[in-house]
Amino acid sequence: MYSAIIHRCRNAVGPLLERRVFFRASVFLLLVASYLPVFTLYAKQHWSSSNLQGTYAHAPLTVLLILFLVWRQRSNLTGPKPATLPLSGLVLLLGGVVLKVYGDIHGYDVLQGMSLIPVLLGLSRLYCGTNAVNALRFPVLFLFFIIPLPGAAIDAITLPLVNATASLITGLLPLFSIEVAKTGHVLTVNAVGLPDFHEIILAPECSGIRSFVSLIALSSVFAHLQGRNSVHATILLLTTIPLVILGNCIRVALTVIMIVYIAPETAENFFHLTSGFLLFAVTLLGLFVADTAIKRWLPERLSGNA
Repeated sequence: MYSAIIHRCRNAVGPLLERRVFFRASVFLLLVASYLPVFTLYAKQHWSSSNLQGTYAHAPLTVLLILFLVWRQRSNLTGPKPATLPLSGLVLLLGGVVLKVYGDIHGYDVLQGMSLIPVLLGLSRLYCGTNAVNALRFPVLFLFFIIPLPGAAIDAITLPLVNATASLITGLLPLFSIEVAKTGHVLTVNAVGLPDFHEIILAPECSGIRSFVSLIALSSVFAHLQGRNSVHATILLLTTIPLVILGNCIRVALTVIMIVYIAPETAENFFHLTSGFLLFAVTLLGLFVADTAIKRWLPERLSGNA
C-alpha cells in the first residue's frame, strides 16, 4: 500500500520537475511569498539589539554570511539530478510544509521560520544532485542561528549563564583584594582597607547571552571552513560554551575592578563599548587553541578533515 502511494507521488511530481524553468520560478515565488513576511517580522521584532537581550542582533550579518557560503559552493550546485525522487526528500518537504501550516495557524513564529530548513533540504534532495545536496546542507542548517527562539527559551539559557558568571567572579575578585558578598545575582563589593561599598546587580545583559549564540555560530563556521569532520567540529562547538563563559567572566570581573578602583562611570563605558570586543577576542583565541589541541591529541581519523 505504502509503496503504491509513494510510486503515485513520484509519478505526479516527476513531470513537474522536468519543466525546469517553470518549476524553479514557481518554487522561488512560492518560497518568497511564504517566508518573506516571516523574516520581515524577525527583522522588525527580534533582530535588533533591544529585543531578546540582543541575542539575534548578529542575524543581518549572518544572512550575508549564508549567501557567501552558498556562493562559495557555486561550482557544486550543477550536476545531474536524481534519476528517481528520493523518499527522504519527499518526507523532508512534506514535514516542512506541515510545520509551516501549523505555525501559521497557531501564530508560532519559531515554527514558521524553522520550517524553511526541512523545506530547503527536501527540495535540494528532490531536485539537485548529490554534490549540490552536500554543498547546500551546511548553509541551510546555518539558518538555525537567525531564527529566534521563544523568549522563555532565551531566559532558560540566560539564568544558568548569570549563575555561572556570579559564582566565578565571586571566587576571582578576592585575588585582586576585593571582598565580595553574593546574594543571588547581587554582589556587594569593596576593596580591602577602603570604606566604599558598591552594590552590583548582575542583569541578564551580564550573562553574555548576546554573544553566546553568535560565537557558537562563529565556531561552527570556523569548523566548516577549515573542513573539520563531525567529531572534530562537535568537540569544537562544545568547547565554545566554557570559552564564552570564561570570556564573559573576565569582562564582568574587569568591570567590577574598575568600579572599585577607578570610577563607576569609567567602568560603565568599558562594559558597553569595549568589553564585547574582549569577549570576542578571548573566545576566538580559545577556538584557535582548541582546534590545534584537537588536531594534536585526537587520533588522526577523528581529528582530521571531512
